[in-house]
Amino acid sequence: MNYTEAIKYIEEKNKLGIVPGLDSIKELLKRLGNPENKCKALHIAGTNGKGSVFAFAESALIEAGYKIGRYISPTIFTYLERFQINKKYMSEETFAKIMDKVSKAITSMEEDGLGSPTAFEIETAVAFLYFEMEKCDYMLIECGMGGTEDATNVMTSPVISVFAQISMDHMQFLGETLCEIAKNKSGIIKDKSVCVTAPQDDEAEKVLRKACKEHNTEFIKADETGVEITEENYEFTRFVYKGEEYLIKLLGEHQITNAITAIEVLKKLDVNYEFIKKGLEKTEWKGRLTKVCDKPLCFVDGAHNEAAWQALKNNVNKYFTNKQIIYIIGVLKDKEYQKMVNILCDTMEYAVVITPNTPRGLDKKILAELIRNEGVKTDMADTPKEAVKKAVSFADKDYDNYMILVCGSLSFISDYMEREIWKELTEY
Repeated sequence: MNYTEAIKYIEEKNKLGIVPGLDSIKELLKRLGNPENKCKALHIAGTNGKGSVFAFAESALIEAGYKIGRYISPTIFTYLERFQINKKYMSEETFAKIMDKVSKAITSMEEDGLGSPTAFEIETAVAFLYFEMEKCDYMLIECGMGGTEDATNVMTSPVISVFAQISMDHMQFLGETLCEIAKNKSGIIKDKSVCVTAPQDDEAEKVLRKACKEHNTEFIKADETGVEITEENYEFTRFVYKGEEYLIKLLGEHQITNAITAIEVLKKLDVNYEFIKKGLEKTEWKGRLTKVCDKPLCFVDGAHNEAAWQALKNNVNKYFTNKQIIYIIGVLKDKEYQKMVNILCDTMEYAVVITPNTPRGLDKKILAELIRNEGVKTDMADTPKEAVKKAVSFADKDYDNYMILVCGSLSFISDYMEREIWKELTEY
């Protein structure tokens, strides 16, 4: 099997969609020698911030000299972004080699009348095999959605179960209330282990504490009251946490929350303060309020649910009070996009709406009408280049007063992270 064949194979399995339950992934991993239990693991669930928490943790662990495997979903730039070791993507050759082994195990399952695992289950197995093959010191594993029946929830004894902030999302799968969603996510907590969580709403925290008590697991919560911000702007934030100073280049108060959650994880792993400090300062996590252009000032953010949109609005009001904001927006049709409009519309001077290039993309006409109904001047674009051109044209080189913000979904922002699209139309 070559890389093209491997990608075609996984694309075919994508047609299976989401199938709840762990029986299939467990059977597949059993036939592959249970690689999920061969490396020390950190397992994270949550709604917003999973990637940022693990980006901070990964960077510090690499500074400390560890070999770190990281499994990410969703991805922004390329398919193989989801399988990383020390921030380097898996090669096409390696992916094909591992997928060949996995596909043979799946064929044996089908021959035994067990049916095929889904695409996400297959990718999860690929990640575990890769990290075992490369003898990683730690593997950082992100839940795709939820926790209890997420395909990643097959590790018998992760070193730490981590929780980013839990809020409302994927309600059709996880439950209609915050309590139900938190209970689903708490399913990654294992017996006699360690749980580290970001600060949560009281309702979600109660669920996590109860699960930890039932599993005789240590409960550690990052303490926002222990934070003192000493300097902040749209380039970096300097803060003191429990008497020690840190600097991060990921913007927003929510990133301080993610950073202190990672700090608690790293301290539990006995990582030296200097490694934590250097790691946090070096952390990059593209697509999370990432600056891509200076003239005009342009940022890209993958906020894609209510809590993330509110955090984005807070950051706009904090860092860009002297700017009129031009938005380039695309959203998915299964998200609460009316809430996005309600939250962000009063920060919009002008909006260019585009349909994300995915079957789940919301038709730009629907979103444009909602934004226009709020009294915001709105246009539509067919391509990212056209969207940028319209946004830059509206700014009309008044770079002191205008900025451009691309947001709405992680699924469509990769084009706007490319240097060329801005270099052609701005003073970059």
